[in-house]
Amino acid sequence: MVDPSPYMTIHKKLVAAVQTPDKYSSDWKAIAESLAKLVRDDGFHYLQGALPEQIRRKVSGAKSLAKAFRAAAKADGGLISKPSDNARSRALLLKTLAHLYFYETGGDRKLWILSTPSALTAHPIEFATDSDALVDQVLNASTEIFSDDQKRRIDAGVTTALRWIERAMIVAGDPGRPEHKALLKRWFIPATHANIDGAIATFAPALRRGLLKIAIGLKIGDLILLDDPAQRGTGSDWENSEAYTFTRNDLHAVWVEPGFWGNGNTLTGATNWARIIVHELSHNYCQTADHSYSWQGLLPRESDVFRRVNNARVAVQPGFAAVRTLTLDQCQNNADSWAFFCADAAGALTDRDRIAALGNKLYEDTGWTAAQRVERKLVTQ
Repeated sequence: MVDPSPYMTIHKKLVAAVQTPDKYSSDWKAIAESLAKLVRDDGFHYLQGALPEQIRRKVSGAKSLAKAFRAAAKADGGLISKPSDNARSRALLLKTLAHLYFYETGGDRKLWILSTPSALTAHPIEFATDSDALVDQVLNASTEIFSDDQKRRIDAGVTTALRWIERAMIVAGDPGRPEHKALLKRWFIPATHANIDGAIATFAPALRRGLLKIAIGLKIGDLILLDDPAQRGTGSDWENSEAYTFTRNDLHAVWVEPGFWGNGNTLTGATNWARIIVHELSHNYCQTADHSYSWQGLLPRESDVFRRVNNARVAVQPGFAAVRTLTLDQCQNNADSWAFFCADAAGALTDRDRIAALGNKLYEDTGWTAAQRVERKLVTQ
């Protein structure tokens, strides 16, 4: 088992595999001439969003996908010579693009989902130097890692995430309104801070700029969602996670792993999928950190009973990870705090969702009953 690598390492191989149109079969000319426009150094270009579907239609009904892709890429070989690694790369490029899906909603949101065959333990392009027999197995593999329903749910999660972000930008853009101030204070400003209004006025513009970066990325087709074939079946922490991303030296890619579909987090279902996406995009576009997750607690506190409870627990169990309060700097740079703020700004959270995310475990340590937790209004502090 190996740790994931930035998607850029794979994408560079796809770019190198494109080559010139004359390297492809003449009956693939139209597709071959568009490959370089789709597969670019900075990702996949939305103006060529229809090309992967054209590739899928081109090989649809083929008795052997391997033969179809090899013929298209002039990678058949012959009686005397075997196809070169470059020819295999072209065939494997086409194979990869046959599992690439472009989603667009009214021109306002663009998304790529790469759903490679589930039987593989590496990206198709990584098999270019392997034996012809193994390459054929890769080219023939068909069942994808994401079902059609899962692809639709990912797409819906991104659409919801963008709606949340746009609502959160309105809140951050007008922080003086009482209801907006309450939201910003809830997730980003400790209740005992000496200058709450000043802290909000300082942070809100930076928050809005960060959210705008994410929104623009979702509108211009930057985002690629995929999984890491190398983690499949390993039982690794990576495979068991919900999602992850790389914040440096990479394209805007988010890995969606099996935990994404689970019910083990503070939120569940469609709301949690959107929360995960906002969380990861805040990492990717804004370099937020993971100081604490909602299952640990996201409560902004510099002092008071909750901070004292937290400090006492950590003093007894220094490695205990189930209770957290966050300082001003921590919560303002914390990915889950951004995600829950966006969800809250969009009206997607109940009081109990807020309590669970902010400090349900802290409530347990204070001895307050469930009724007291709601009555004492941690969620509006």
